[in-house]
Amino acid sequence: MTSATSPHSGVDGRHFRHVVGHLASGVTIVTTAEDEITYGMTASSVTSLSADPATMLACLNNSGPTAAAVARSGRYAVNVLGEANGTLATRFATPHDDKFAGVPLLDSVLGVPLLADALAHLECEVVERIMAGTHSIFVGRVVAATAYSGRPLTYFRGGFGRFALAQEDAAYRTVRDLVLKRAFAPGSVITVVDLADGIEIEPSSAFYALTRLEADGLVTREADRGYVVTAFDARTSDTTFDARLVIELGVIEQVVGELGAREKNKFRQRFDAMAEFLRDDRFVDFDAYLDANYRFHETLVDFAGSRVLTTMFEGLAIKQVMTRSFGATQESSQRFLQEQQRIVEAFEAGDKAGARDAARAYNTLAKDRAREVLAMHGGVL
Repeated sequence: MTSATSPHSGVDGRHFRHVVGHLASGVTIVTTAEDEITYGMTASSVTSLSADPATMLACLNNSGPTAAAVARSGRYAVNVLGEANGTLATRFATPHDDKFAGVPLLDSVLGVPLLADALAHLECEVVERIMAGTHSIFVGRVVAATAYSGRPLTYFRGGFGRFALAQEDAAYRTVRDLVLKRAFAPGSVITVVDLADGIEIEPSSAFYALTRLEADGLVTREADRGYVVTAFDARTSDTTFDARLVIELGVIEQVVGELGAREKNKFRQRFDAMAEFLRDDRFVDFDAYLDANYRFHETLVDFAGSRVLTTMFEGLAIKQVMTRSFGATQESSQRFLQEQQRIVEAFEAGDKAGARDAARAYNTLAKDRAREVLAMHGGVL
């Protein structure tokens, strides 16, 4: 199902990543409300799907009333449980006359029940329902998110408990490296079972990894085939980088010479943060550089104060393109930082011509580097 146009502005990616960082291994209670009736069930198959836009995925068993209520209401809340919430998790995992009796609740933006004792809350509007056998997968756009201090409750080998487990994230990084290094050919199908057996991980971790890879643009989910490795070529990278340049040139024309000291300082800070992760022509931490680079260019576009331009920028999936190209090797070039520093300096000096020239030079560097990486791999990744 697809929700109607929402009056809510949504949650920014950085705040979203902070909140879902509390979701260590998936012990949550998914709640909803319909006609003043509350519904809830414990769910471990819950994950963040994307940060841009902020999106969650919740897998609910159709045998209970909660899945049907979520489908009808078009909204749900993910209540991330803390280590002291084991009794609450068990209560909502088993049949009960009134699961909410005596449970303190908080007010919410969407009118869904939020468990006051939870470690974090994410309120979601359903944008898609996927039927998967006995379960429904609800893709939800996050419109509100909060988090509190504490340790998360986790589910392991049939019981609720606390432990330090990073196997889902480790599985994701392992599979991503395999895709980027072309262990799977473009267009090939990756099944959960084969992936789990091939690299000796749990099927749940394999599913989590593939879900994250879909959000990264490295695989696509086809109804009749499953997860398919997406092909990436120079045309894709050229089109994406050129589109970003067009947006940024428009912003430069509008704002350079008009920004105050606060905005200029913010832009400089964004650059300095990015520069930490590219040294001696190598990425110190590619993922960190990728995030910092995105925030740098997002800040540039945001200076225009135009939601239309910001939405266009977000829709470019620039991080996915950079992952597919620059992420295939740790080698890079300091020239990327030099040209982006020129952009910052031109903004600080109110030099429109200099900013335009630096933006064009950076764009040419990006396209040329993507072509170099593609050439190393036969022209397609």
